[in-house]
Amino acid sequence: MGNAKSLIRDALPGEPGPGGVIRKLASEVAAGDVRLPSLPGIAVRVQQVLEDPRAARTQVAQVIGADAALAARILRLANSAFLNPSSQQITDLKQAVTRLGHQLVRCTAVSFALQQMNAGDGVAALRPQLQELWRKGTLVASIAYVLARETRAANPDEALVAGLMHNIGSLYIAVRAHQHGAVLGADDAATRVLSNGHPRIAGAILGHWKFAPSIVSAVSNQNASNLPTGAAGLADVLIASISLVPCVFFRGLLDETVTAVAAFQRLALDTTECTRLLRTTGRQIKSLHSALDG
Repeated sequence: MGNAKSLIRDALPGEPGPGGVIRKLASEVAAGDVRLPSLPGIAVRVQQVLEDPRAARTQVAQVIGADAALAARILRLANSAFLNPSSQQITDLKQAVTRLGHQLVRCTAVSFALQQMNAGDGVAALRPQLQELWRKGTLVASIAYVLARETRAANPDEALVAGLMHNIGSLYIAVRAHQHGAVLGADDAATRVLSNGHPRIAGAILGHWKFAPSIVSAVSNQNASNLPTGAAGLADVLIASISLVPCVFFRGLLDETVTAVAAFQRLALDTTECTRLLRTTGRQIKSLHSALDG
């Protein structure tokens, strides 16, 4: 974690106040000292069973089935228009696990657990901010799945996971800063620190949670102007997907967005192609977004 620690330290100035709190949190995460509120036991058990290469679908399904809400989320995702184009409904968790794959099941369990933070009394004041972070994550994930599938620049499942987890650093910062009594967002300098620092924090967290290296790299480099060798593809899909979020609601922003973000050029996507993608896959994006948002 040493490299991550130095990168975060360089990215985050050591000013006092909110910025200093963020820098302290970044150092904690870089050292592997992840202090997110405890995940519900179901998420831990899902991760444990999926880490066992000998685990059968039946075992995974049994663990998921122990929590009705998580089981419903898994089934809803497996039956979404994107992941189930045949529209033949899946009602068996074993089939759902097969359709999603272990990586997507694991991500769904973790994201489900994180979403439950909204119900905790300790974060009541943060609830609107956490809900907004979650909504953006699910929308980015939905767009990323489409772009990866259409451009073939990355594995669509990995793109979905990267999109869903891309702002976990912002969520971590919001919760930990709240615990330290720091109010973020009112000060421009603190907001800049948050924007610059959250991808590295997110990458450190996902690395600590043993997500795939390709996903960790893409999330860590979501703000990078120059991508490291071998990091393109999934990182470009993620960067383009984040950039397209405002365009989903205001298509007039597409031309300026596509021109300004180099990832679109690397993916061979121009304004016309992006317009076509958003138009022809809009219904599917909405379906997947709804399934992820719960």
